Amino acid sequence: MRLIIEARLADGDSDTVNDGDGVLAVIERRDCSLDQLGLTLAEGRSLLAKVQAELISKQVQWWLSGQAHCGLCGDPLRHKDSRSTVLRTVYGKVIVKSPRLWSCACEQTAQTPRRVVHPLSKTLTRRVTPELEYLQAKWAAHLPYRQATTMLKEVLPLNKGISFSGARNRIHTLGKLLDADIERDIAKLPQPATDVQVRESSHVAAVSVDSAWLRSCDQLRSTGGHVNIVTGRATFTDGPPKLYAYVHKEVKSAAARLDQFLSQNGVASDERVTVISDDAGEFAKTVEGSQLARGRILDWFHIAMKFQAAQRSVFGSKMIDSMERESVETEIIHANWLVWHGKGNKALERIRALDSRLLAREGYEFNTLWWNLNTVSSYLKNNGRTLGNYGARHRKGLPISSGIAESAVNQVVSHRMAKKQQMRWTDEGAHCMAQVRVAIFNQEFSPHRVSELEIAASLHGKCIWAASPNRHRLTNRAGCATLH
Repeated sequence: MRLIIEARLADGDSDTVNDGDGVLAVIERRDCSLDQLGLTLAEGRSLLAKVQAELISKQVQWWLSGQAHCGLCGDPLRHKDSRSTVLRTVYGKVIVKSPRLWSCACEQTAQTPRRVVHPLSKTLTRRVTPELEYLQAKWAAHLPYRQATTMLKEVLPLNKGISFSGARNRIHTLGKLLDADIERDIAKLPQPATDVQVRESSHVAAVSVDSAWLRSCDQLRSTGGHVNIVTGRATFTDGPPKLYAYVHKEVKSAAARLDQFLSQNGVASDERVTVISDDAGEFAKTVEGSQLARGRILDWFHIAMKFQAAQRSVFGSKMIDSMERESVETEIIHANWLVWHGKGNKALERIRALDSRLLAREGYEFNTLWWNLNTVSSYLKNNGRTLGNYGARHRKGLPISSGIAESAVNQVVSHRMAKKQQMRWTDEGAHCMAQVRVAIFNQEFSPHRVSELEIAASLHGKCIWAASPNRHRLTNRAGCATLH
């Protein structure tokens, strides 16, 4: 049994069928045998590469036939020479002929002599298809660069078309483009409403924010050799949750970043959203500077853990007898109950009264219970303004903990950038990776989206890093290039 695959192309204008370069593949199988069903992976890769090369060569050939005449007078342009251009696609590298032509005599003046026209290079400035950029970035965002590159080479005819360094550069490129798109949205944010009464957003239930620390490439950092990355998740009343993330040092304004995220997800200028976070200082500054955040609520998880530590230390205290332990534990439980119902000041008074009563005991200052009670007291005092009525929010079905943000940290950061991987990050690299991963999880990443980002960057005069296995080239849409 023999399967012969030939290439035949039909002209769309005249519907005439033209023979291609003949046979693309010949596949042989033994008659009356099912030992080898269908195409093998190697045969499929080879066939796709040949079909891609045939299609692109014909497309370029037909397109160049329409570029051989002057657009002003219609005279044919003189041929200077011909060179080769390499195009990287999802089905391998394709080499096409790229002729260079002399400009028409009608354009020649004393100030502007005749010049060389390179139509294909002027049109195909990227030399890579958006689909390949999309696949490289998507899989490199989920897997280490080498593993992602190996996987793509295994299933696609990309033996020499991609490299792990190219995948890393692709993440940096698209991360910068996504970040620039966010900055453009920030510049277009509407001014906050001042003459109307603000209301709670009916679309966004809550926003929870948390942070994570990654090991840094720079061992001499003031942060102890770590990169601080902030991740948040918004829950909606009528849709799936959305994520956002950034490295704190890589953004101009964390508050503007939060406003852009909320505005993009349907929060109007006269609406406000509640933010849930821990007691980290950067979150407080972000909420205070935000125009769309009503306020910040301290998450219940961290409060409950501190009360639980104090409650457990009662049983380990040797200075309290068994008869008194129950009353001390009851006081701590009642203080916890007051915080749950939004009565943080009364809970603080109760904890202080208990601490004063136990202070008369000898050796109490060196006891674990003293340390835990003072920790709870300081925590309630420092975060008194961010304590809410957690019981009322819980009965309404609203979030009371930053657990949704901690799961966002695991989803965006830990699974790819920290857990089980001995890797170090720069601020810029971690920021770009976070932008790509967030776009993927929010289902906002596609080949069409990649094309839109590149077009927007070219319109705003931004340069694009074009990834290459052999060199790094800084290319803009005008065609200029600078080697680095």
